[in-house]
Amino acid sequence: MNEIALIKLERAPLTAGEISEWLSVEKGPNHYRPLSLDHRGLFSFDVHSVGGFAGWSGSSSVERSLSVSIESDDFMFFVEHETYYNVATGGIQHTIAPGSGLLTSADRYSSLNIGEGSMAEGFCVPRKAVLTALADSFERATPASFEFTPLHDLTSGPAARMLKLMRFFRDDICGDQSLIASPIALASFQEMFCLLMVQNLRHTLSNFNSPVHSIAPRQIKRAIEFARTNAALPITISDMAAAAGVSVRGLQFNFRRFLNATPMEYLRRLRLEGARHEIKAADLSSTVTDIARRWGFLHLGRFSQEYHAAFGVMPSSDLADSRRKFMTK
Repeated sequence: MNEIALIKLERAPLTAGEISEWLSVEKGPNHYRPLSLDHRGLFSFDVHSVGGFAGWSGSSSVERSLSVSIESDDFMFFVEHETYYNVATGGIQHTIAPGSGLLTSADRYSSLNIGEGSMAEGFCVPRKAVLTALADSFERATPASFEFTPLHDLTSGPAARMLKLMRFFRDDICGDQSLIASPIALASFQEMFCLLMVQNLRHTLSNFNSPVHSIAPRQIKRAIEFARTNAALPITISDMAAAAGVSVRGLQFNFRRFLNATPMEYLRRLRLEGARHEIKAADLSSTVTDIARRWGFLHLGRFSQEYHAAFGVMPSSDLADSRRKFMTK
């Protein structure tokens, strides 16, 4: 019988990165099963972290109370599926039940009470990335007291959609370290997620309406030229806007107005074209998977569908043609 480690959970003065590092050494292959046992019962905790974004899942067979000290001011999202979580943030107690979630600053989070039979998950999003998305979207200085509305409905609406996106990040991307192999995908995911957060969830600036101005065709052209020149690099929509000398919000509005596409859709199409160019010039050692990941496409099935819709042929067929040409040289 395997020896079971005894770990006291009363205090956990660890950052998400430190917990993730510990788990990378201590956890076994079945990390969704209970990891350990103390005198009260079984519990589990698992974290994946890439680029400052972290996703975790945990369970407890008995009720537990934890005091937590986190110095980071990043944003944390708590979700409970079976019983309840009582989370203390800045002296306020929030109860999270199935169907709801809590979004708070990590440095405001001080303690929690976990219900018996808890099955929970959550996410950590870097504050710096969120504040960048805020500045890009609202074109004004962010108040020092900025916060999101704490409680969110997870049965429908934007919070529910973002929860699905973060699960995909944690399980399908971080789980096999795909983002590490694709800096383009990491940069795109981070910017997209933070823009979705600030443009869809309620927060301090939600009632602030800044006007969106038309921009000159030459500014659209500068953004397009920058994207075409740098599509193989981990550039973002913010980089395109900066190259054009406009705001992200202005670029989004005017791309839709003039090109009937978002900047992200346009950049994704450029990268799809770049992937095809590389596939059609590939040697015998190249694979569709490796090329797709280099261009920021992590889901091979979805990449193949988009490729076929755009070019009328599967990437595997283009690669086979390229290999035949290579062998006849």
